[in-house]
Amino acid sequence: MTNHTFVLKDEKAFASGAFENTAYADGALRLEQYAGRHVQAGCYTTPEISAPAFNALVASWNAATPAGTAVELAVRVFAAGAWTPWMPYGKWSPFLRRASLPVQHPEDAAAYLDTDMVNVRAPGGASLFQLRASLYTDDVRRSPSVYLLAASVRPTGWQRETGEALQHRCVPVPAYSQLIRDPRIGSVICSPTTVTMLMNRWGEDLLPEEVAHANYDYTYAGNGNWSFTTAIAGCYGYECYVAFADIAGLKKEIKNGFACGVSVHYADTPEHAEERGLPLLEGTTGCTDGHLMVVRGFETGEDGTEYVLVNDPYAPGDAAAQRRYRLDQFAHAWGGVAYFIHGKDGARAVAPPERVTGELRRTEIAGEYALFLRGERKSLATDFCEKDGLCTGTVCYTVQDGHAYATTAHKRFYYTNVSQAGNVLLDTAAMPAGTRITAYIIGELGCMTVAGLTL
Repeated sequence: MTNHTFVLKDEKAFASGAFENTAYADGALRLEQYAGRHVQAGCYTTPEISAPAFNALVASWNAATPAGTAVELAVRVFAAGAWTPWMPYGKWSPFLRRASLPVQHPEDAAAYLDTDMVNVRAPGGASLFQLRASLYTDDVRRSPSVYLLAASVRPTGWQRETGEALQHRCVPVPAYSQLIRDPRIGSVICSPTTVTMLMNRWGEDLLPEEVAHANYDYTYAGNGNWSFTTAIAGCYGYECYVAFADIAGLKKEIKNGFACGVSVHYADTPEHAEERGLPLLEGTTGCTDGHLMVVRGFETGEDGTEYVLVNDPYAPGDAAAQRRYRLDQFAHAWGGVAYFIHGKDGARAVAPPERVTGELRRTEIAGEYALFLRGERKSLATDFCEKDGLCTGTVCYTVQDGHAYATTAHKRFYYTNVSQAGNVLLDTAAMPAGTRITAYIIGELGCMTVAGLTL
């Protein structure tokens, strides 16, 4: 816990709160059990937590939520002499249609929740907050498990520090470009691409689209919900939360061996910066009003200029995503919000998006291949990839080329669709016999099928 970031992650930290049909056992907050059956709903409320006067708050959670279960975090703050109503983040699990609540901010409200951030309007800010975690299950044999609750506040008088210069310190993190991913969503998946890089740095082998479809916020209509993104990492077993931080805080993470994600906005040229009203960040490949990237290190040039080392997914290719930006320019482009992700806790139960193994078989229709699961044909919905103009799934494939890749996401992917007969469309006409193809069929509700085919 720092003076403005608060993390509850052990029995001692949870003990002072109020339990309603919940209990802390075996390292997690869970629904109570009676005669071997879980109650269907319960909640946990933290005590009132004092913080420096703040004008914004962002909350996070790490939980395992097996199919049929969900968690929902809510927050309230003490501002203008009174507590606000509870502001919920929306029920969350990789296996349901996740949706934050529509933004409501009447003019007389002392504070309001905008997707993932509480904005405090009251003069002088807020001084106290509380978190409330609600747990739900539709299956009395299962309970969600909450391992971490976190909240970070932005102090009204925040003095951001840069810390001491680092000569060279870099954390190895695989680099991915979002722009070469599924063209239906590639331009808007900087957040899931960033957290995919951060998890794969620890040994996962995830695809950005796999994370993106399990991360989508149907109210926000995108992947920009910071709290949902850190929850994805949490369901894989990682400690991950959103925090307000300064350059000194990022340097501390790097020195401890942890790369992190940051929220930035920038322009690539002085002309574009003036035209768009954005901070200049030389070396970038375009302009963005809101974007996520990985900070993987810092270094100091021979002339004393400090640089930040990043994996910027807004790049034309994976290799080009590894970049170095001037630290003074980066400081203006960064708003002070970061994803902190630490190693996986092997003691945690996990419930990440599922992977199912299948196979593809030729059909009588040229270029169409039927999906089989456990020997039975599975016809895919013809609107699997797109419903009502919204990308709800990705179908893609790789072709074995004899090269070794550090991660699967580094391979070349071909993006395709589902036929009117419910089959996978593959362009195999020019491929020789013996070619090995692997297809990835990624749905919107936390499931991906990996299916092989040898021509």
